[in-house]
Amino acid sequence: MSLGIAVLLFFVMLFIGTPIAVCLAGTGIAWLLADPTLPNVIFASKIYGATDSFAYMAIPFFTMAGQIMEQTGITEKFIAFAKSIIGHIRGGVAHTATMAGVIMAGVSGSGNADTTAIGSLMIPALVDDGYEEGFAVSVVAAAGSLGPIIPPSVMMIVFSNAAGYDVGKVFMGGVVPGVLMALGFMLIAWNYARKHNIGGGKFGGWKNVGKTFLQTVGALVMPIIIIVGIVAGVFTATEAGVVACVYGIIYGIVVRKLTVKGFLQGLADSCVAAVGPMMIITYSSIFSYMLTRMNVARMISEFCVANISSEWMFLLFVLIVCTIAGCFIDGMATMLMLLPVLTPVVTLLGIDFQHFALVYVMGLLTCQITPPVGNLIYVAASIEKTPVKKVIKAILPFCVVMILVIFMCIFIPQLVTWLPNLIYG
Repeated sequence: MSLGIAVLLFFVMLFIGTPIAVCLAGTGIAWLLADPTLPNVIFASKIYGATDSFAYMAIPFFTMAGQIMEQTGITEKFIAFAKSIIGHIRGGVAHTATMAGVIMAGVSGSGNADTTAIGSLMIPALVDDGYEEGFAVSVVAAAGSLGPIIPPSVMMIVFSNAAGYDVGKVFMGGVVPGVLMALGFMLIAWNYARKHNIGGGKFGGWKNVGKTFLQTVGALVMPIIIIVGIVAGVFTATEAGVVACVYGIIYGIVVRKLTVKGFLQGLADSCVAAVGPMMIITYSSIFSYMLTRMNVARMISEFCVANISSEWMFLLFVLIVCTIAGCFIDGMATMLMLLPVLTPVVTLLGIDFQHFALVYVMGLLTCQITPPVGNLIYVAASIEKTPVKKVIKAILPFCVVMILVIFMCIFIPQLVTWLPNLIYG
């Protein structure tokens, strides 16, 4: 089977609505069956090899930690704390949603989980405050997209394991870009509130800020434990997920909000949530092996060496490829499919891998809020049954902010490398 036929088969299955994991598996199986020189056992071997990783156990653990914290009602406390700080500024409700996204990002590492948790509380509040329904959904989807950028991040864990790179450095590289994106989102909300004459709430005073902080401080300890533990080398990302789960259980028991029923429901939900990423990880290994056997990596390398002369040109090329692929394919699938192809080029051109890692991951994550795939748009829109067509126009300014921050990171690499270099030396 030629490369052209394989790609055509993949996109035909994709456009008829076949789940992305099945598209990857189906194309890989068809390619294996069409090549009599390959042993059938290679399929089982690649699947086993892709999933036989201690690092990937972090996915269900971090998802479970987020579920446990959600069961304890901590999202409401996060939102109350954020509102006490910035709720009085023009566009305060939208700013509160964005800041809640920043805080929640430090717990679950999942954009879907953060969007659902924040959206169920904030979308009705935004609409009641005078925001159009499409803009309210856009604010929440954008806030949820910060989950995989600000550590911990499931996407970054998968990338680090696949690339064999230090997950702590990738985590730290996402902090500054994530904060810049959040500030950009808040600027959009402020401008919208100004144009529509939406004011802020009344400042409750610093006493109220202190009160809401004390109510939230127990939960805020979790991301600190996770990040400090990983950066200091106390435990791996997977062990950090376990620690987060244990801490979440203890916290839930102490505040008397975690019930046996709630715990079991969270356990079931986290298992279901982990199935999708694991299927993509599994079947993308076959697809990546197919691309390698077809010498796609060599073709890409030759193209880049012949046409790209600098680091920023290559990173712009990566961003364009990620954006185009992300318009049709899930971000994690795209990452795992292209990583074996792009990594040799990074080495060949002598590009800073830390710089490449963050631009690559952020480029893929941008597609979470860009149509037509934009899964966070659908997650947020489904909360209040908002028609997606109302969201498309409203989400575009947030997409522009994400792209601008990535451009800044390409041309100012210190935005990505400064914090990891400061911590790791």
